[in-house]
Amino acid sequence: MYFSVITPVNLRQAAHEMAQSAAYAEHQWLWKFFPSSQDQQRDFIFRRYDQEVTPRFYIVSKREPVAFSEVWQVQSRPYAPQLSDGQHLSFQLRANPVITKTNDKGKPQRHDVVMDAKKRLLLEHGLTEDATWRDWKRDDKPLLYDLTQQTCLDWLQSRSDRLGFSIVAANVDAYQQHRADKQHKQHRADKQHKQRRADKPEILFSTVDFSGELIVTDHELFHHTLFHGIGHAKAFGCGLLLVKKSES
Repeated sequence: MYFSVITPVNLRQAAHEMAQSAAYAEHQWLWKFFPSSQDQQRDFIFRRYDQEVTPRFYIVSKREPVAFSEVWQVQSRPYAPQLSDGQHLSFQLRANPVITKTNDKGKPQRHDVVMDAKKRLLLEHGLTEDATWRDWKRDDKPLLYDLTQQTCLDWLQSRSDRLGFSIVAANVDAYQQHRADKQHKQHRADKQHKQRRADKPEILFSTVDFSGELIVTDHELFHHTLFHGIGHAKAFGCGLLLVKKSES
């Protein structure tokens, strides 16, 4: 495995390229760093992490990425973390927290955990199915900040054991909802996922940025988590768990 950082050499040209890239198109653009056949399975996860106006991409991949133009610089190193049970690490994660429920047609459907919690609370407090969060006028309405923190942290905590770690402390740094253009056909092996439907020209999804401290509880499971990511929406830059030795 490789851990790579992709940064621009020419910021103006890079900014022009990125301005043309929507969320999914960004994923397609990253494929250019991995020359391969049309039937190649996706073998990388990534996160975009801008520093002021400079775009920066962190990537974990099976193959070493190769710069396809002089606009971008690729710095790669073999990625073989030395892990042990009980090890303390600091972490950052951008994830797509969802739960899966069966809809009226008996098919599984993913739901944003915050939106699902809001809907459940509205119904529990006597509001109608089509009520919005603003319709809840009573004093017992929780702060949306508190609801987001609790719901998203519960989601991560509920999955941590099977991912090989336990959370010591964590915080939700950001929660955002996105609309992604589906005009671009899905790339290579990603075609096996949802194909564009005429009645749904956009994909709606949410991202949550977490940070905190964790303890490795199963180093083999945790290796798999570092290499393959957490949750869904990896094509939109979610799932890559960034870790470093804890300073505490």
